[in-house]
Amino acid sequence: MCPQKYTPDVIARAEVLASRIVGVSSCKISTDETGEITEIHVVATAQKPAKLVARDVESCFKAELGMDLDHKKIGVVMFDPSEEIHTEQHPPHLDHEEPIEEFPIVEHPARLVFRSVNLFISESNVKAEVELTRNDTETFGSADSSRGASNQWEVIAEATLKAISEFLDESIRLCLVDVLQVQLGGQKAILVGVDLVRSRDRKNLAGCSVVSSDEAQTVVYATLDAVNRVVGKLQPKGSIEYKIQ
Repeated sequence: MCPQKYTPDVIARAEVLASRIVGVSSCKISTDETGEITEIHVVATAQKPAKLVARDVESCFKAELGMDLDHKKIGVVMFDPSEEIHTEQHPPHLDHEEPIEEFPIVEHPARLVFRSVNLFISESNVKAEVELTRNDTETFGSADSSRGASNQWEVIAEATLKAISEFLDESIRLCLVDVLQVQLGGQKAILVGVDLVRSRDRKNLAGCSVVSSDEAQTVVYATLDAVNRVVGKLQPKGSIEYKIQ
C-alpha cells in the first residue's frame, strides 16, 4: 500500500466523520510531518466488538474520503455507557477536592431554669431565697421585707429577679412592678410584671404560670416566664454591649 498524504482539512473532516458513526464517541487522527496518517485513536461504546468498530471506520473513510488505510493503525478504546453516566453525576475533579465538613450548630441554652425556692416567715419578717441555673451555672438571689410591707409573693419575685440579675450586666436593672393572682380558664394563675431598665430605655415584661400545689414555685415560674422571653437577647455579665428590642 502506497503512503497517502492528507492536508489538515481532510484530517479534520475524517475525525468528524468517524464521530458520526454509531457507537463512536470521538476520533483523533495523528499524522507525521508529511501528512501521512500514523495512528487513528477511536473511543467507542461497548455496543459491538472493537474489530467491527475499526472495520466501520476503515470502510467509512474509504467510501467518503477515498482513504486506503491499514486497519492496524486503528486503535479502538471501549467503555461502558453506564460508567459515563456515573461520571457525569459525580465529576472526576470532585474526587480531588477535600470533603466539605459541616459543623453542627451549637446551641447555647439561654433560658434560666428553676432549681429551688425557700420561704421563711417570722412574726416580723418574710424572706425568700431562690436558686436558678443557666448554661450549667448556678446563681442565687434573696430578698426580705418586713411582714405587712409586702406580700410573700412579691418577696419571692424580688429574690428571683436578683438571681436573674447575677447573669446580666450591671447596667441592666430588673424592677418588679406587681404580682397578682387571677382566674384563668377556671384556674388560678400568677401574673408577674417586670420592668427591664437600661439608661433611658425601659421594656415592660409580663409572665404567667398556673398555680400548682407549691405557690412559691409558681411565683418563680411566672417571673422566669416574663424574663426568659428577652434574656437570650441580653449580654451576660462582663459585657456592656447589648440591645433591648
